[in-house]
Amino acid sequence: MLRYVFKSKGGRVYRGRYRLSDGPKIYDVPLHTENKEVAESKLRKLVREQEDELNGLATPKSLREAAQRPITAQLAEYVADLAAQGRSKKHVALARNRVLRLCEQCGWVKLGDVTSDSFNAWRASQTELGPKTCNEYLGLASAFLNWLKRNQRLAFNPLQDVAKAETKGKERRKRRALSQAEVDLLIERSGKHGLAYFLAAYTGLRRREIQQLMRSDLHLDAPRPFVEARPSTTKNKKTALIPLMPALAEALRVHLAQTSERTGKVFPLGVPTAATLRADLKACRIAVRDDLGRQVDFHALRHTFNSMLARAGIAPRVAMELMRHSDMRLTQTTYTDVTLLPLFNALEKLPSPSASLIASLKCGFSGPKEGKPVQTGSLSSGAEIVGSSSKIGDMW
Repeated sequence: MLRYVFKSKGGRVYRGRYRLSDGPKIYDVPLHTENKEVAESKLRKLVREQEDELNGLATPKSLREAAQRPITAQLAEYVADLAAQGRSKKHVALARNRVLRLCEQCGWVKLGDVTSDSFNAWRASQTELGPKTCNEYLGLASAFLNWLKRNQRLAFNPLQDVAKAETKGKERRKRRALSQAEVDLLIERSGKHGLAYFLAAYTGLRRREIQQLMRSDLHLDAPRPFVEARPSTTKNKKTALIPLMPALAEALRVHLAQTSERTGKVFPLGVPTAATLRADLKACRIAVRDDLGRQVDFHALRHTFNSMLARAGIAPRVAMELMRHSDMRLTQTTYTDVTLLPLFNALEKLPSPSASLIASLKCGFSGPKEGKPVQTGSLSSGAEIVGSSSKIGDMW
């Protein structure tokens, strides 16, 4: 085994050189001492520790050091790395604040304190946070722990096997899509706010994306007008080319022609806030919250866009692309309001049964072979209709 101490030419302190048993690589390290015996002792200890780690007889030094440091100090380094990666300010703030809250309420001071049991106990004690929010806390904490693992500060993520909380049927905020009549009414009677609602409901653009929309992002003179959403404004940080229907493109041209400016934001005075939208809905006599507890907010206009695509019979794959989703299940379930789908109209398109089949049912005849009698009669008053048990909107 190669191992010796030396002084560089003109140097006052010793350095060490050594080779481990796993290969030919020679390591050169500073020993920070002018005493040769001390230098040799430090080098022997260093080589012994690394050999033990190499042979699985000792915990790696990086793990030992990280285990002794406060979690909050390492969280600060993680947050700084997120910012350096270009993550949004909102995401960076959520990562810092929510992991800090977990550290305080779960009693996590050092990495050894982080356990699945402590997180599960914290989640079980939550009365104000819904299951979706608790899942977000779990996701942010796991992202931090996985970062520690990648940087060789943690052997494994102690929360990796924690199951997510069930969210179906437990949503705190349920959105509904607007009907076609409601969309038209909102756009028509909301004055200067109408164009922003028009743009959101017919492109699926998010409020933040509309807020950051620049004049240069609008390509209204193209053969087929479109919006080019920049990566810095989109949720997935990718460029998006969003088609504009002719009426919307014309409305945007009229809006831009009202000022002599050729640069700047499309909506320099801002986009309607949640409070403004509620006021506009009230003025149009559109319920902000329906009988099912579902509410209309700005993001509901994105749900409206997707539901209109479904009602128009747009192919799911095309709708997924227009919605800029990465998972078709999100397009077809979360963002589609089934109460606005023409379910009864769809059934009317099915071929009618033959007259002989209907006659056999009336007579209780089950077919050429013996079988159980076919139940006849109309639906009872409590029978469930596919779609919604309360409101079926335009399904008729």
